[in-house]
Amino acid sequence: MMDSLLAPDSLSMPGLVIRATILLSAALALAWLARKGSAGVRHLLWTMTFALLLGLPVLSLLGPSWDVPILPSFGSPAPQRPSPLMEAPAVDVARDAPLTIAAPDTPLPEAGSAAVAVADPVLPPRSIPLALLLWGIGCTAALASLGVGAGRCARLVLAASPLCDPIGLRQAEAVRRRLGIRGDVRLLVSPTATTPMTGGIWRPVVLLPTSSAEWSSERWKVVLTHEMTHVCRRDVLRQFMARVVVAIYWIHPLTWLAARLAAVAREEACDEKVLVLGTRPSDYATHLLALAGGQNTERPLLSLPMGHRAHPPLEKRILAILNSHPRHRSTVAAGLVAAAISIAGMSAAVARPVRSVSADTVTAAVAARIGDTGVVDAADEYIFGDVTSVAADRQGRIYVADRISPSVRAFGPDGEFMAWIGREGEGPGEFTWPVDILPAADGTLFVRGSRITTFATSASSAYPDSVADTWSIPPYFNSDSWRARLVDGVYYYPHYRWRNEYTEFFYMKYNEGGLTSDTVHVPEMGDLSSPKTAYYRVGSSGGGRMVHGLNSAPFTPHTDWDMTGRGTIIMGDGETYRLYEFSEGGELLRTIDGPEVERRPVPRAERADSMRALEARIDSLPVPLDEVVHVAPEILRGEIPDSLPAFISIHVGASDRIWIERWPPEGMASSRQYDVLEYDGSYAGTVVVPATLLTDPPPFFGEDTIVGVVMDPTFEVHSVVSFRFRLPE
Repeated sequence: MMDSLLAPDSLSMPGLVIRATILLSAALALAWLARKGSAGVRHLLWTMTFALLLGLPVLSLLGPSWDVPILPSFGSPAPQRPSPLMEAPAVDVARDAPLTIAAPDTPLPEAGSAAVAVADPVLPPRSIPLALLLWGIGCTAALASLGVGAGRCARLVLAASPLCDPIGLRQAEAVRRRLGIRGDVRLLVSPTATTPMTGGIWRPVVLLPTSSAEWSSERWKVVLTHEMTHVCRRDVLRQFMARVVVAIYWIHPLTWLAARLAAVAREEACDEKVLVLGTRPSDYATHLLALAGGQNTERPLLSLPMGHRAHPPLEKRILAILNSHPRHRSTVAAGLVAAAISIAGMSAAVARPVRSVSADTVTAAVAARIGDTGVVDAADEYIFGDVTSVAADRQGRIYVADRISPSVRAFGPDGEFMAWIGREGEGPGEFTWPVDILPAADGTLFVRGSRITTFATSASSAYPDSVADTWSIPPYFNSDSWRARLVDGVYYYPHYRWRNEYTEFFYMKYNEGGLTSDTVHVPEMGDLSSPKTAYYRVGSSGGGRMVHGLNSAPFTPHTDWDMTGRGTIIMGDGETYRLYEFSEGGELLRTIDGPEVERRPVPRAERADSMRALEARIDSLPVPLDEVVHVAPEILRGEIPDSLPAFISIHVGASDRIWIERWPPEGMASSRQYDVLEYDGSYAGTVVVPATLLTDPPPFFGEDTIVGVVMDPTFEVHSVVSFRFRLPE
């Protein structure tokens, strides 16, 4: 079950090359160990290797993942000390009027409101990466060569006539039965063939030169045994598979070496079979030399000529025949080789190249996985619909809120279900859609939904099980993207509302008497107050329909923030790796420089994917783009930033540690990476979570625990995962 946490990376050329290298290296090592054994075993080894190489892309997508560090991480962060107070950015914490608790404004502007000027977008043309283009050219050329060879072989067959010699036909039938070949094998005489050869993948055919009419009975027997052995072993199909592999992996030099060694093993295996069936080595060598003397330099690519000179060299092959003893292929040896190369192939398929991490980087380990797809019989408490919040208390108990099945569930540190807290409904201790969980140090549990409910722990319970208080909340939009805070017994409830063309973010404060008249505003910085959703108007009533993904261009930095346990706000605009801390009154207290300030370029593949997705979203609009309100100017200009944001998000965890999510390095896309700063601004280390945690709901960060939500890629249901970590000393 844990392998589903690791989503495989999308297939890439470097990834396939590395996987092919693992498999080919293992095959070469096994071939060297079996060099003195049966050639049939070696040929089986290469056949399985080519089959696994063809299946690598599919196995890589369907199989689990195994991280293989191959490169050192770049830009390793160095510990930072608290930065001195610096000049604050332009912020605005003042408001024209005091905040009043009233119904929110409508999310869509009324008719006649100002709209962003729009124009037809000029999207940059799609480009094919140079490496992919070169590979495509080479692959096309190799496949074309294979097609030419197949056509040349087909022309030889069409120009040939059936063998009419009764003696040769009787000998061929006797050899076919002795080798156990069930189907028919066509024997044809070709006026252009200069040596015996076998062709045909599904309908085997043996081509004989016109000079075969003058052969002795012994040569007929040797030739037919050799060619029928190729038919029995399906060598033409094996050769075709090898040529396809070479065409696909032509850029890898080990592929060419493997194809050459496979051709050598194929002919040696055929020679072994002929000798085992009773042919004297000296007679066999004599016939091979005679047949090779009249060979034409041109040969069909999809046929197996008996006296071919190149693979292996004829002289070496003759010496091997004369100095060999008849070998029977060992079933045990073949089984061991097949098992070994299968293990190597599966290891190569699940190998995922990643950058090795530096000494101050730790990888969190999975401590518990909670959730089930629901496709088999499972207890209801382990099936989630839409998880809206996760948290953990100081005892390690995990709390999960679900919107589809309105509930809060408590689990032990090992993921075992403990109890349901509250239930669906409208009364005290009941929920319609819980969206935030806040465990307090004294054991109480705050749950935010259509109201704020406090659960206390009774003397006979190990978890919060009784309703202690409830507070009503105003009818603004209730978001689960920001966590509530408890500061000196005061509950800070994150909220937002639309004011005309911008969004206002603030915290409302609750104490024992309920809602107070005091609020804490989030200072405006960067794109904080910009419209969060684009929309187009529907009908004449002024209503609108939201369009996601057009209000901001991909890879655009965004302002993010979180509240500390001191009631201050940590925030940054994403343009730089610099954070700002503000007091409740909006006063700038200090700035904090993160451990990495240089922004990385957007990867070419991700940039191209984003452009295609953006084009598809625009093409799917039922109205022209210039009728959509709040489209980002960058999208109108067809632009995407050249560099990644300095950071993705900010979270404040236990002990007021600051968790800064960064864009993962190349090769680690199926993970989450967080730089951890102590509250004083010093760098504590980097934690890598080996799973694609969802950002909504946000993860929970404890002293040594991270709890997050993952999406099952097949059934699209949620699971909750708990991770353990230990920061470097």
